[in-house]
Amino acid sequence: MLKAGFARLDITPPLGTELDGYFQIRHASSVLDPLELNAIALNDGEKTVVLIAADLIGVAMSDVKYIKGKIQERLGLCEDCVLLHAIHQHTSFRLNNLQVPNRLPREYIEVLYTKFVDVAQLAIEDMTEATLSSGEKETDKRIAFTRRFRLDDGKIVTNPYPEEIPHIACRIGEADNIVRILRFKREGKKDIALVNFSAHPDVVKGDKISADWPGFVRRFVEADLGDVNCAFFTSVEGDVAHRDVINGYSKQGYEHSRYMGRVIADAVIKIWDSTTERKVDKLFSKISVLYNKSNTDGEEQYEESKAFYAENFGKPGIRGQELGFASRVIAIRESMPIYTALPVMVVGIGEVVLFGLPGEPFHKYGDIARELAKGKFTLSFCLTNGDQGYLPTADAFAEGGYEAKSTHFTATLEEQITNEAKKLIDMI
Repeated sequence: MLKAGFARLDITPPLGTELDGYFQIRHASSVLDPLELNAIALNDGEKTVVLIAADLIGVAMSDVKYIKGKIQERLGLCEDCVLLHAIHQHTSFRLNNLQVPNRLPREYIEVLYTKFVDVAQLAIEDMTEATLSSGEKETDKRIAFTRRFRLDDGKIVTNPYPEEIPHIACRIGEADNIVRILRFKREGKKDIALVNFSAHPDVVKGDKISADWPGFVRRFVEADLGDVNCAFFTSVEGDVAHRDVINGYSKQGYEHSRYMGRVIADAVIKIWDSTTERKVDKLFSKISVLYNKSNTDGEEQYEESKAFYAENFGKPGIRGQELGFASRVIAIRESMPIYTALPVMVVGIGEVVLFGLPGEPFHKYGDIARELAKGKFTLSFCLTNGDQGYLPTADAFAEGGYEAKSTHFTATLEEQITNEAKKLIDMI
């Protein structure tokens, strides 16, 4: 018999916290809406699995390991039984305190680490008998678009500048705009909604703390359905954004974030009472760590890249592709290992598969997971159990562009991920 529980804790940081997501320094000046940890605990009578979604742009693998160690100490859950996800909104911070100590107030960090353990415990304590159903629906209005383009001179660009838009030859791929949900129906307690959608939570901008449109999704779903707790997990979004520059659709800001949250929540509401019940005979969860030869392209440009980065970091008009490339080249000499680790996680909830990668995977990886798990309802998560940067496809490595030039991984990545995902999914 499946049991499911939910818990939520506020993790809003103090004002002045350094926000991440761009090649510039921003410090939080105020709070538009609170940041949260949302946890779903599951149990099949023998095994317990906890899914935690954090309103952070990312969590370093070292901090993930530390948090999971604390969860194991208190709750006895092994590393494979905890899925730790960051929703990746750009009006929050990256938790990498073990790598960069003193970046955030020590008192806040210690409380934050403890809250990860607390939210897991509270979700477990909230568990009660549940049934599981799933559903998916395309949004009524398109709000997610592939952000990579080929120009008429063959150049690949991400988020093209206005002067480049007339020279676009084609968009590279199409985002699916499909909202996928899990519904845990519980007697005597609020139902639990797990919502999954693919797009960069990079709409609000600025220096104010916010959960961006995923926060609006949660609030709208809970307000409209009433007796429901909602957790949001961002899907594979490495090449997906909210701007459709070809058709002049390039809105941003808090109100557009609200609009996106409303569109996604409306899809959830429309399918909530028509979801398909899923059999849950057992829970499965496993993490497998693969290693990819680190990208050393451009190593000979170390001195030049170091000078360029120091001179141009934070300057307006400097393309992220150039700074991303420089940052990676600097890392080759200063911090990059010979092989870069990438933990792949699969959770099986009976006829449902959750597939998580520790970075920003291109949307094709969601297609790959669904193809491998045929017959099962599949959701894919970015920034799961770590923050290892962009995870491009083999085609993207061949094409070039911002993500392929800045990633620490190399072109064999897609094949490795696909093979590892197949092994794990076949074990369910």
